[in-house]
Amino acid sequence: MENKEVVSIVIPIYNVEAYLKQCLETIVNQTYPNLEIILVNDGSPDKSEEICKEFFKRDSRIRYVRQVNGGLSAARNTGIDLATGDYITFVDPDDWVTEDYVETLYTQLKKYEADVSIANYNLFNESTSKFLIKVTENDYSETLYEGRDIIDQDAIQETRDMAWACAMMKLYKISLFEDLRFPVGKNVEDNFLMYKLLLKANRVVHTEKCIYWYRVGRKDTLSQVWTEKRVLDEMEAKNEKLALLGMLGYDLTWH
Repeated sequence: MENKEVVSIVIPIYNVEAYLKQCLETIVNQTYPNLEIILVNDGSPDKSEEICKEFFKRDSRIRYVRQVNGGLSAARNTGIDLATGDYITFVDPDDWVTEDYVETLYTQLKKYEADVSIANYNLFNESTSKFLIKVTENDYSETLYEGRDIIDQDAIQETRDMAWACAMMKLYKISLFEDLRFPVGKNVEDNFLMYKLLLKANRVVHTEKCIYWYRVGRKDTLSQVWTEKRVLDEMEAKNEKLALLGMLGYDLTWH
């Protein structure tokens, strides 16, 4: 029997006309067909809207909404509010994914009866046009984490890369977001939310496989600029996390 479970893909969009087509082509060509593709235009002043409307006409699985600029968190939250799927994943519009992105995450989530399915990424440096490979086929592995081991593993992964720390390259049961949203007005927004989602999860599966291409080295991005606000938000997120984990009785040595 054909599987009917729907995966909602939320893509927040702002000033990415140079990259958006590449991203969306990899989304509409996923091997897993039962998708709800939610494009949230966060008041982008460039030609991103034209590209969104072009794909909206091409693919009936796409939902398109434009809103007043509110930032990345606000755009993602709109996508969560609109999502009707059984599961949800996030893709940034200047990145792209492999054709089996959703299928890999979904298959592993079902195989291990997990609440969150995580995979990994490689990088493309926009300024040098070079691919940075950190995960190869030889690195493949599958690991299930349960209960309190999930947060302990999160601390270990935090010292390695951003595979666990960021919202992307993951598939979540939509129910995890029932009372959680990204913090509007904050930098490092994932740092405020990811550990809370993992705390709600009973089982998390990590698949060491590249399914996501993360673009770095963009001249027009502010994500790597360490402003005073970014530093303060980073500290606030860390302190909030430590306070909550301490209250729950976690060993904070690795956090």
